Amino acid sequence: MQKYYGAKLILDDVNLLLNQGDRAVLVGENGAGKSTLARLIVGQEDADSGEIARAPGAQTGYLPQELRVDSNISVADYIAQSVGALASLRRRLRELEAQMAEDGDIEAALKEYGQLQETFEARGGYTLSSRRELIFTGLGLRHIDAQRPLMTLSGGEKTRVGLAALLLRSPDLLILDEPTNHLDFEGLAWLEAYLLGYQHALLMITHDRRFINRVASKIIDLSPVTRNLTTYFGNYEEYRAQRDAKYQSEVDAYHAQVNRMKALRIQMKKETHGHRKAKRPDDGDKWIKFVGQQQSQRSASRLAGAAQQELRRLEAARLDNPRHIWHIQFDFDPLPMTSMEPVRLNALGMAFGGRRLIREADAVIRKGDRIALLAPNGAGKTTLLRIIQGDLRPTSGDVHIAAGVRPGYLDQTGESFDDGQNILDALSRISAGSPDKLLTLLHRSGLFRDAHLAGKTVADLSLGQRRKLGLACLIHSRANLLLLDEPTNHLDLMSMEALERSLRQFPGAILATTHDRWFVERVANKVWSLREGALIVEATSQVIRDLPGS
Repeated sequence: MQKYYGAKLILDDVNLLLNQGDRAVLVGENGAGKSTLARLIVGQEDADSGEIARAPGAQTGYLPQELRVDSNISVADYIAQSVGALASLRRRLRELEAQMAEDGDIEAALKEYGQLQETFEARGGYTLSSRRELIFTGLGLRHIDAQRPLMTLSGGEKTRVGLAALLLRSPDLLILDEPTNHLDFEGLAWLEAYLLGYQHALLMITHDRRFINRVASKIIDLSPVTRNLTTYFGNYEEYRAQRDAKYQSEVDAYHAQVNRMKALRIQMKKETHGHRKAKRPDDGDKWIKFVGQQQSQRSASRLAGAAQQELRRLEAARLDNPRHIWHIQFDFDPLPMTSMEPVRLNALGMAFGGRRLIREADAVIRKGDRIALLAPNGAGKTTLLRIIQGDLRPTSGDVHIAAGVRPGYLDQTGESFDDGQNILDALSRISAGSPDKLLTLLHRSGLFRDAHLAGKTVADLSLGQRRKLGLACLIHSRANLLLLDEPTNHLDLMSMEALERSLRQFPGAILATTHDRWFVERVANKVWSLREGALIVEATSQVIRDLPGS
């Protein structure tokens, strides 16, 4: 299967087989075409060549990264529409029951009834009410009024309602695009357990490494270079080991080919121009001498010809240098931090209306701290970051920022950017820099393979690309205090690994809200938590052990 957008090749020679019971995870760089492949499978887009075969009668369900709802539909009506096929099946079963209750030939009705009953049961029709309670509780949706218009919910709440609707419908192929981005630790643990028991096929686009470790039975890697798929069996750690071994094998094969081609060229040159043999003693027979010279020339010619043929074959099948694969580097270069206590919270309090999110918080961020801020959704994590950043004023207490501290804030979705803004302009507003310097920064941050793409606007970027632009802006600002709101959301695996390496070496201070358990384990050296408004400094190792799903 192939897919183009204009002249740009997105997917090339893609082959994919999904069977019942498969729990496949699709991974790849941001912008490689993962969401495009998902839309092709469910029929929202058409391929330019190739075909997609589905089992007769098979239903597909797709959860995009952002659930867009234009109408004023209520949560209850949205759920009812999603499971409408089950309602239709139930009505038809009742019609057949009434038909079979009458006298007459019931053979055809009985056959149809048996088939529909099997489908209805497989899709959870008999347990719909109990599953609705289970799913809404597990996804943290019980507090939402069912009659509330869906479009009035937050982005995270809308996505979770969309996920709940799909789980209730239980399609034969369920495709989830970044389903973990709006779940807290309890929601993540619940979803992992639920999907482990899902009886149909799953295709998930996610970069939550703990989630992949627990749920995946195979990982499908979409290459941004070849534009096709490679399947690895196992979880994330097994995938990583196989991927690294494959990369090393490709490096070895490339160097072996380069060395062989070099040896063949030397051989051709030697046989053609520089071949000299030791002279035999001259016995005075000129004919024998002539015949020997001819045989030697023919032998050299054959060797040179064989070398040339082999060289042509190798050049026709020349391998790409794997070391030229795009490597993302988040090269933070913060201003020097002179204070050992860049931030101090003094009896900090914050309330909205009658609700107190933060109560009398006293805490210190020290130079070298890499703090993970953990709490359920809606507990006030983002609010605390914005207070420290200076975007919000607390209702009581204060925040002391030491001299020489330059905060840098990364929001969750890139909402701070103007959609109509040019990408280079977004960087230029922070600090001056030549176009070449800014393009280099964007490239190292994983945004562009082609320089002309920098002429695009923010609206042209995916969520993952917006996140990388936000990180590029942080680097360009030379902030020495990083306030990161879910920094790994929407990033691909390679980018997350690169970001974590950079943050572990960051010389300033970091406060990051996150639900990424892998990130907490590998980056944080301290943990704060918000519990019913109280800010608590935790014992890091114990918190990590106690995280759901760890």
